[in-house]
Amino acid sequence: MAEPMDEDDLRSLIADMWQLHMQERAWLDRIYDYTKGLRGIPAVPEDAGDEVKDIAKLSVLNVLAGVRDTWTRNLSVVGFRRSTARENDPAWTSWQRNRMDARQKEVHKPAVTYGASYVRVLRPEGGRPIWAPRSPRQLLAVYADPSLDAWPEYALETWIDKTGAKKRRVGHLIDDEWVYPFDLGDIPQEEKDPNRSQPISPHDFSEPYRHGAKYDGEPVCPVVRFVNDRDADDQIVGEVAPLILDQQAINNVNFDRLIVSRFGAQPQKVISGWSGTGGTALASSAKRVWAFEDPDVKAYTLDAASVTGYTELLDSMKASMYERAGLSPAKNGKMVNLAAESIAMASKDENEKIIDKRESFGESWEQLFRLDAEMDGDSETAVDEAAEVVWRDTEPRSFSQVVDGIVKLAQVDVPIEALLPMVPGMTQQQIRAIQEAMQRQRAAELTAMLRERAAGRQVPDAVAG
Repeated sequence: MAEPMDEDDLRSLIADMWQLHMQERAWLDRIYDYTKGLRGIPAVPEDAGDEVKDIAKLSVLNVLAGVRDTWTRNLSVVGFRRSTARENDPAWTSWQRNRMDARQKEVHKPAVTYGASYVRVLRPEGGRPIWAPRSPRQLLAVYADPSLDAWPEYALETWIDKTGAKKRRVGHLIDDEWVYPFDLGDIPQEEKDPNRSQPISPHDFSEPYRHGAKYDGEPVCPVVRFVNDRDADDQIVGEVAPLILDQQAINNVNFDRLIVSRFGAQPQKVISGWSGTGGTALASSAKRVWAFEDPDVKAYTLDAASVTGYTELLDSMKASMYERAGLSPAKNGKMVNLAAESIAMASKDENEKIIDKRESFGESWEQLFRLDAEMDGDSETAVDEAAEVVWRDTEPRSFSQVVDGIVKLAQVDVPIEALLPMVPGMTQQQIRAIQEAMQRQRAAELTAMLRERAAGRQVPDAVAG
């Protein structure tokens, strides 16, 4: 076993990794701000009035968050077992213990947004492994070969400690054997956003400790990466960054629409050849009939500007953005009153992309289950090598269509219990209750048959078979 690093080497490594982390954070923070609608405000001249500047701030029509949420709503893990098993693998208890039914969104959302997210696993002394979802803004993982390696060489994690009277920035460095806790000092009160500022150099190290993480018997850095999509050039690709220019264009068109709505939507009254005081001009604007003694004075009304063209353009731009994102045309509101079969056909590309994400995330969840099992080796947690993640079915299908298919499969002796998860809207608890009820019914039928045989009665061949 390797000895822990000395403080000089540790300080140098943390400084290098933090510099790399800050370079990535500049890009990640930009994605974060656009997803939250904090960036993309249309530019206005410096001498523009406050009203125009306020309209510019209101013109951010955030579509990116909707794109992100559409993908994550279709990513929900509901089990971990063999395809032929009725019960979840014993390793599923670790999922429940870490409350991942609710917290899995903390993994899927940043992965879809930035392209990657992480789950860091540490086991407190005398306790069970704890899963901690982390976004790439919170944790930096360094790989020898990012495209091939399943485990990082090092992971650097920092956070704000709010337990004391003053906020402090703390963190730890993790390698394949050791956890190195460190303190970066108090956060000055003048820092408006402590998560984005450059921290001071580590000046206080706590005693390092072994984390004991192993995979296939080999020590590993206990950080599992979840990748949204891969590209040969960019390595990791999120769903937000490719759509930022589309979001900027939508904001600018919406700004024009709000300007027209604010300043041009009401009829404008014009009087040429006359100048009056503010009071007389205001009184004239309220009149339906105007009369002027000077024959050269003319008054007329300009038609109100229409925002219909801007609204139609925005609808077209949002539809194009959904298409670029790979989402179904049904998301743009143009496909209404269609049968489930028609919607399913229109959602083919979206469903295929969801399948890609599930395959990528599923491999990472399975890796996490096996890591947890080895870290918790003295428990009953064991992982079946053939077990795999089960995803909640979100593909649009009509209830009657699915039931008809199940009936036809049951007629050729396919066990109906295995087909129940295909029924739309049926929860795991409902499926379990139906399966148990069917088992009780079969047990009752078997008991009745045995009793009849014991009584010497003739049992019909159909029942005996």
